[in-house]
Amino acid sequence: MKHILKFKWPITVLMLIFTVATYILSPNLTQLATEKGDIQLSDDSPSEQARQFLEEYGQDKETMSLVLEFDDEVDTHESDIVSYIEEIRSLDEVDNVINPFTYEESVQSNFINNENGVIMIPMDYVGPLNDISSVADSIEEMNTTEARTSLTSNELIQATVEQDAMEGIQSTELFTVIIVVGVLLLMFRSIVTPLVPVAVVGVAYLLGQSFVGWFVQWFGFPISPQTQSFLIVILFGIGTDYCILLLNRFKEELEHREKYDAVIRTFSTAGKTVFISGLSGAIVFGVLYFANFEIYRSAVGVALGVVFLLLAIFTLLPVLMYLLGRYIFWPNIKKTEFKESRLWTPLGILSLKYPTRIIFSIFAILIAIALFYDDEVNFDSIEELDDGYSTVHATNVVSENFDEGQLFPVEVIISNGDDLLNQESLSRLDAVASTVASLDGVKEVQTLTRPAGEAIEDLNVRNQLEQTNEGIADMQDGLAEISTGLTEASDSLANTGTSGGDLSQLETGINDINSNISQITQYMNQTGDAEGAAQQLSQVQDGLTTLSEEVAAANTQLTEQQAAASEQLTELSNGLADSAAGIDEIQNGLEEVSTLLEGISTNEAVDQTGIHVPQSFIDNEEIQDAVDQYAFGDSNEALIMNVVLAVDPYSHEAMSTLNDIETTVEDELQRLGREDTDAYFSGVTSMNRDLNQISNDDYNRVVTIFILTLFVVLAIIFRSLILPISMISSIFITYFASVTITQWLLGFFGYGELNWAVPFFSLIIFAALGIDYSIFIIDRFREELTGRSIRDAIEQSIRRMGGVVITAVIILSGTFAALLPSGMIILIQVASIIIFALLFYAFIVLPLLVPAFVITFGRGNWWPFRMPGGRAREDKFKDKE
Repeated sequence: MKHILKFKWPITVLMLIFTVATYILSPNLTQLATEKGDIQLSDDSPSEQARQFLEEYGQDKETMSLVLEFDDEVDTHESDIVSYIEEIRSLDEVDNVINPFTYEESVQSNFINNENGVIMIPMDYVGPLNDISSVADSIEEMNTTEARTSLTSNELIQATVEQDAMEGIQSTELFTVIIVVGVLLLMFRSIVTPLVPVAVVGVAYLLGQSFVGWFVQWFGFPISPQTQSFLIVILFGIGTDYCILLLNRFKEELEHREKYDAVIRTFSTAGKTVFISGLSGAIVFGVLYFANFEIYRSAVGVALGVVFLLLAIFTLLPVLMYLLGRYIFWPNIKKTEFKESRLWTPLGILSLKYPTRIIFSIFAILIAIALFYDDEVNFDSIEELDDGYSTVHATNVVSENFDEGQLFPVEVIISNGDDLLNQESLSRLDAVASTVASLDGVKEVQTLTRPAGEAIEDLNVRNQLEQTNEGIADMQDGLAEISTGLTEASDSLANTGTSGGDLSQLETGINDINSNISQITQYMNQTGDAEGAAQQLSQVQDGLTTLSEEVAAANTQLTEQQAAASEQLTELSNGLADSAAGIDEIQNGLEEVSTLLEGISTNEAVDQTGIHVPQSFIDNEEIQDAVDQYAFGDSNEALIMNVVLAVDPYSHEAMSTLNDIETTVEDELQRLGREDTDAYFSGVTSMNRDLNQISNDDYNRVVTIFILTLFVVLAIIFRSLILPISMISSIFITYFASVTITQWLLGFFGYGELNWAVPFFSLIIFAALGIDYSIFIIDRFREELTGRSIRDAIEQSIRRMGGVVITAVIILSGTFAALLPSGMIILIQVASIIIFALLFYAFIVLPLLVPAFVITFGRGNWWPFRMPGGRAREDKFKDKE
């Protein structure tokens, strides 16, 4: 420190030049967070595997939904809407723009709410993701209808969240500075004092954000939209705390020393405490680098900021102290006497008097409250945003006018590398879709065999056989009519004495065929042998062909005799012609029936599914739009099922339903003998489920590493295994009790269910910050211990540090309060939890638990090492008060 004061001017000038240069030359951290701050899932997560599969086939598209809201019915604006759709199709960045008016009425209801005047127009975005917001704006500007337009998609929602975060950061910076200055003015009643921490921490923040930006650019340092917000409030929070600690000690030292010696003494005592606290914070936040989840790792940027904070504090602050001296507290330059805390002193004395009761009482209350902790979190990004955003408004309109799950369905992709656009594969697909559609939480399944989301009854084999039987019965009736007609014709010919073929033989043939068809029908009903029935029907067809030829021959003879015959022969000739045509029609019908039965018999999937997709269905031109929508690959190697959920796609119920869907699909593929078929699960719900799993795993892992690292650091600093346990345990039990109470309070304002990232960030930040105050007390206690008994030393520490800690906590709470106007739910919730936890920790836990722990353990606080001062100090004091 003597060297810092000796070379104060060169050091100050270099620091300022270094700060300005890095700030000018460094990349924009806000822009980097926008470009590289997306949530990234691990490669082995199901949703990421689905994304990679879709990307392999060029199908990794972003589905956008354009919402139009009219004041009257949608149908009255159909021509304008169609024109708007055609104009949108001209854009290079969009593809597959759906015109709902081209669908059947049953399908249109998924896109049009005519009564409310709302229509949803889905489309695929195929341009660069970074441009999706500008393209969405362009689409809205192209609107030539009378409707209000809005656009939404998952990527647009994320882009809006990031935009909202960036706007929140700007307000956070301003509010942080205002709050820090305001609280310091109130606490120190000085005009100069507030400017010192702002200047020192401001330099640290500029350096920190500059180097974080460079590290992101050079080394792929993790970053998220929250990184800059946390960097601001944490650096200004703990930086101001450290400055307060040093300024208070400087004030204390000025009572007995000149300013030079006071500066040296301040940094040799309180400076060491600040260094220990800062080093602990840097290490704790640095541990987050070993997290697997990128958004959690992004908080490691705070560790880099703390390093520069320590650099600024140990270079600029001592220079300002030396140059200003007592005037650093102007206009109260004569009031430098120390004032003990009126709150901490009586609480500390009470704790020293009844330590055991205090420990058990505090822990009992905190544990009882913590037991009500609700760890269920919320993944709905929409809740963080105002309805004024286009994407939020569109999502809300769709939810109100259509099914909640219609906008973000679960996309199930099935593939085995072969062409799946065939009867067997589609039969199995529909069987899987049918089973999935029956699950709780699923509204409907949309796929190639059920584009409207409803099962097509004609694909059911039982239904097909019933229709076949009805058709055969109609054919039998037709043959009976032909037989009767031939009998009448034969009688007429006999009466006229004209020879025209032996019609009685034709009649006998017709009756035999009719009898054969009856036997075939009975056989099929009894045995279900579609293949055997098809073969027998083929023989009947041959007989019908012969009969048709004989009828035609008889008709020819009659025609030749018509010129010489009576009018009655003309009528008989026309009757025979009708009989021949009827036989041909029946023959065609039998051919269709035979083809259907043959298809059923050769479709191996029928026995397993009870479903048969005829080739005629696949070849139908009307189904080609569905083929384009639900099949992809050069040879149709993949089929898609869109599972529309009956619950909010962002909810935990949706994730549970997705688990059921996944299990059901895999079980069905096993049952159908398709173990070689892969199933991929994509969509918002799939991403959130993976996010939930990964964040939970990483939370447990990182918190464990965090606790062990903090324990090791504190054990080394204080040369004790007991003190770290008491310090860390008080932190964690305070946190869980505080988050429970905060949840209750936030519930009154509609924020009760925490955002999924809040528990992790709030715990890590509170633990890293709260431990500083324990270090403040214990390090001062260790200093006082060399000349006092344990009881007197801890009492003196409480008296001396109470005001410092309370002031520091108010400052830190104020800086986190600067996050509240940001409008981001995650920042509001994190700030609320940390503020409450800090105040609860500072005003209740620290003044009561710390003295109680210390006096209870006595010399055992330093087990298994010796206490400060060694044997000489132990011999001097008995410590048995």
